[in-house]
Amino acid sequence: MTSLDLEAKTPTANLSDCIDLPKYQTYDGRAKKVIPLPSEQPLRYTATATAERRDGRWMITKVNTQGGGTC
Repeated sequence: MTSLDLEAKTPTANLSDCIDLPKYQTYDGRAKKVIPLPSEQPLRYTATATAERRDGRWMITKVNTQGGGTC
């Protein structure tokens, strides 16, 4: 969690995480083989999300991913 505002009319939280794909595989069930990731595809993504508390529950209202770099 990068920030939290519980005092706002609609409480909000901002979250950040790393999506790490080096071991991720896509599998073609018909051909029964692994499909390689495109060589230009980043293997790490920084993901950020905004959550709002409504009716007693936290709901993700925005997600953003940016590929490349380190995390």
